[in-house]
Amino acid sequence: MKVLSPAKINLMLRILGQRDDGYHLLQTYFQLVNWGDEIEFILSQDEGIKLAGDFGQLRQKDNLIDKAARLLIPFKKCNKGICINVSKNIPQGSGLGGGSSNAATTLRILNDLWQCKLSQLQLQQLAIQLGADVPIFVLNQSAMATGIGEILQPLALKSYFFVLIFPKTSIPTAKVFSSNHLNRNQTPLENSAISNKDSWTNACLPVVLENYPEVAEIYRLLSKTSPIYMSGTGSTLFSCFDSKTQAQEFCSSIPSKINHVLCQGLDSNSSK
Repeated sequence: MKVLSPAKINLMLRILGQRDDGYHLLQTYFQLVNWGDEIEFILSQDEGIKLAGDFGQLRQKDNLIDKAARLLIPFKKCNKGICINVSKNIPQGSGLGGGSSNAATTLRILNDLWQCKLSQLQLQQLAIQLGADVPIFVLNQSAMATGIGEILQPLALKSYFFVLIFPKTSIPTAKVFSSNHLNRNQTPLENSAISNKDSWTNACLPVVLENYPEVAEIYRLLSKTSPIYMSGTGSTLFSCFDSKTQAQEFCSSIPSKINHVLCQGLDSNSSK
């Protein structure tokens, strides 16, 4: 079985406070897109877990796919093992949730292949052990999120055409969230506000623009022709259009030295 492990972009990200354990309280809109990594799952006679492809050489303790698979072992009703082959497209440190998506996709697919018969809610409860934005990929549809990102309310927007721009830098999430310049006292918006692009603000953007000049320069250049947004803690920037033609025109205006990819006809309801 070969499946898409979708990327996400945060159309909006507000920080409402911080818990005693260090986690930040958020309000964000997760938009899943129909582009991402590809993961192949192959049942095997060996009952173990084997990783291949782009993640094959990662140490077990660094691998969310391996951790996700092992969370399901107590529930499996099938005596088969699994070989998981990953083809990565989502850049690391890009704010697109690649590792979290891989982990959640593993939970969803192995729940079926291993006949675990866990409900979606049970899978989401397991997912939070792996990371705050893993549950959205278990839900597998776009949603407004609160708490630390695990309280999800599915919310569909119209379909858009997004252009994702990848500055050649990886930004550690922890570094952005630890900044003294981060605004941690924002007020939440009504869910309906997400349909207005004026609400697509990101509390992390000022911190990234201040500390990562390469991102700031690309942001400055592209903002001359279209509104530019940032996903998560970066480094991915994106712009949004109502038509494919508008998106392609924007792409043609991007300097060739800037890496970018056009994701066409993104479905606001799911990653399909």
